[in-house]
Amino acid sequence: MAFYLMGTGLDKNSISADAIKILKSCDKIYLENYTVNFPYTTQELEDSLNIKISEINREEVENESIINEAVEKNITLLIYGDPLSATTHIQLILACKKQNIDYQIFHNASIMTAISETGLQPYKFGKTPSMPNWKEHTNKPTSFVKIIEENKSIGAHTLILTDIGLELKEALNQLEKTIKIGKIIVLSNAGTKNQKIFYDSPKNLKEKKIQMPFCLIIPGKLHFLEEEALEKLKEN
Repeated sequence: MAFYLMGTGLDKNSISADAIKILKSCDKIYLENYTVNFPYTTQELEDSLNIKISEINREEVENESIINEAVEKNITLLIYGDPLSATTHIQLILACKKQNIDYQIFHNASIMTAISETGLQPYKFGKTPSMPNWKEHTNKPTSFVKIIEENKSIGAHTLILTDIGLELKEALNQLEKTIKIGKIIVLSNAGTKNQKIFYDSPKNLKEKKIQMPFCLIIPGKLHFLEEEALEKLKEN
C-alpha cells in the first residue's frame, strides 16, 4: 500500500487531475486543519473533489499513526498550500522509508510563491518568522521581531505567518508594540478569486475590512519596480 502527501494549493479547486485520480483510489483521506485559517470549509473541499475527508489534529500527525495505516491501506494526507513549504512534514516521509512504505509527494502553490503577486521579488525575502497569538501565551513571545530586524539590516523583505485564530487587528497591535514600522503589506485570500493586496500604515489597515486568511509582509529596501507594482496592485 502507499502514503500520499498532497498539497491542496491555495484554492479548493487547485488540486491537479493526477492528484484527484489518486484521491479517488485511496482508502482514507485526511486533512490537516490546525496550522492555517482556511479560505474554504472542509465540506466545500469535499464537494469540489467529490470525496470524503476526515480532519486530523497535530497529535495524530506527529505520532505517525497515519503511516501505520498505510502499511495495509492507501492513505492521503492533505495539507493547505504545499506540503513541504510553510510546515514541513518530512518526518512522515522518513517514517515511510523506515517501514518500506511506498510514498508520493504532490506539490502545489503556497503562500511562499503567492507573495510574488504583491510585486515584491521573491529572492529578496529573508527568513520567515511566525507570529504567535499573545492571548495564548503569558510571556508574550517576540522572537519574530529579531528576524524582522535581521532581514531589515540586509534590505530583505519579511513574510510573517500568523498563528491560526490571530485576527488582523491583534497582529498589527503586536507589531506596533514591539517594533517601529512604516507601511506594511497585507495579502488576503492569496491565490483565490477573492485575493486582495493592501499596502498602508498599521493604523490605516486596522480600519479596513480585510478577510482571513491573511499574511503580513514587512518590506525591506524596495526596488523602484517593486514600489511601482505595489502602488498599482494595492486596494484603494
